[in-house]
Amino acid sequence: MIQARRTKNILAGCVLVVMVSLGAVGMAETAATSAEHAETGTPVARNRAMEKADLYDLASAPRKVRKVLVRAAGFARRGNIERAVEILVGSGQDHYLVELHLAQELADLGRMSEALDHYRRAVTLEPDLAKGWYGLADAAYKLERYAEAAEAFATGYAVDPEKPVDVLYFSGTARLQAGDFSAAAAVFSDLIDQNPASAQLRWYQGLVAAAVRTEKPASVAAAVDEMQALFPEDPTMWYLRYQYSVAIADYRSAAVALNLVGFLRPLRPDEQRQLGDLYTLAGVPALAANHYRAGMEDKPETRQFERLVSSLIAAHELDEAQAALRQALAREETPTLVSLLADIHYMRKDYNSARKEYAHLAELQPANGRAWLMQGYCALELGQKEAALDLLATASNYSEQADMAQLLIQRALKM
Repeated sequence: MIQARRTKNILAGCVLVVMVSLGAVGMAETAATSAEHAETGTPVARNRAMEKADLYDLASAPRKVRKVLVRAAGFARRGNIERAVEILVGSGQDHYLVELHLAQELADLGRMSEALDHYRRAVTLEPDLAKGWYGLADAAYKLERYAEAAEAFATGYAVDPEKPVDVLYFSGTARLQAGDFSAAAAVFSDLIDQNPASAQLRWYQGLVAAAVRTEKPASVAAAVDEMQALFPEDPTMWYLRYQYSVAIADYRSAAVALNLVGFLRPLRPDEQRQLGDLYTLAGVPALAANHYRAGMEDKPETRQFERLVSSLIAAHELDEAQAALRQALAREETPTLVSLLADIHYMRKDYNSARKEYAHLAELQPANGRAWLMQGYCALELGQKEAALDLLATASNYSEQADMAQLLIQRALKM
């Protein structure tokens, strides 16, 4: 028997829905065949009662196969993989171990498409070759053939006597990547149900991701509760709980979960802003403003100011909102910021200043019906009847403002 010269991570370099690692898988170096096969080199029916580990026992392989594999392995050990490939390709031996080793060498050279072909040939010659299936899955994944990778992982697991549960996880993540979300959910669900004592958080991550993509997040409610009971002090679990709650539109629960993430580890600026968004959706603008402030970057984007000011206005913190607006407008003038400034003046009943800002907004966005409506309303409050009628007439041309504009026109006509 030849010692394995290296190990392989069958998912090295793959970025899945979550980061995963299958661990080391040794290079196939031993095979088992019957004495007749050893003498003639022709395939014969193998005794299926034989241990599948014997598939890699070189002692039982045909002499020519052993000779080719030993010679190729010698070059590969010395770093001359190209020469090892040449030897295997030119051997003329149609044997699953030759195909397996050739596929592995090609994969090491980064020739994944060729490697995939030889992995396919290896498992065609020997369907019980688990390492061949795993190698095929790795190559297919790297080539973004996710559906084929998922099937290869599943088949490898079925023929592998050791039944490594990680392989099922990889099959599920590959199905996620393939867009087969229902199948992915079934894989992750079975994985959790069949291994309750050793369930991993990433299995639940896969299940929730699949359920959300099938637009049936509520279907995994029991699993999410179970996950929370198993990993109550893990911030990753609470972040997943937050994502799940957002998916079912339970924004208050989502805010609670994200707050708990903050207790277990510091929230990133983007997570602070996410929490601000949640409090906005939950109708708690004062708390939203607190988190928008906490999420402001050293050089915040205009959108960050817009969210902060909107929440401050909703919380009736007008002085602070106006101060933030001045800072934002000094950096960049946007229609949203101008509209917010106009709204602050309007809320303070400073109709003259509000009308000027709404007029500026109409210059920036001539098709903004609200800008014309609010100008007309301010003119009406200032007693400017003719100006109000002209502005409201323009506003009535916009479908969303038409009804209110007509009501205000009637009011103006009575002045």
